[in-house]
Amino acid sequence: MRMLEARFHPQRKAVGDFIVVGHVVWKSERARPVVQASTELLTLREQATLLSKVHYLVSISARESFERLQDLRSQFWSFVEIH
Repeated sequence: MRMLEARFHPQRKAVGDFIVVGHVVWKSERARPVVQASTELLTLREQATLLSKVHYLVSISARESFERLQDLRSQFWSFVEIH
């Protein structure tokens, strides 16, 4: 199983701070990724918007999404492999 942590980096926070939006999980090599919301996200008003954006980023990365999401160049988003 492979997993990426989806992190949102809001501009209004100090450098280095981020919100864990959820996890993108691949249960097998050929499985499609599944987005799981984090408990941290449930406390935010913007939860639907942030989760929707993660779903969008996963969908546009299509094949090789595990690698593409990690290579994403964005000041607001990062995807970090976790074990």
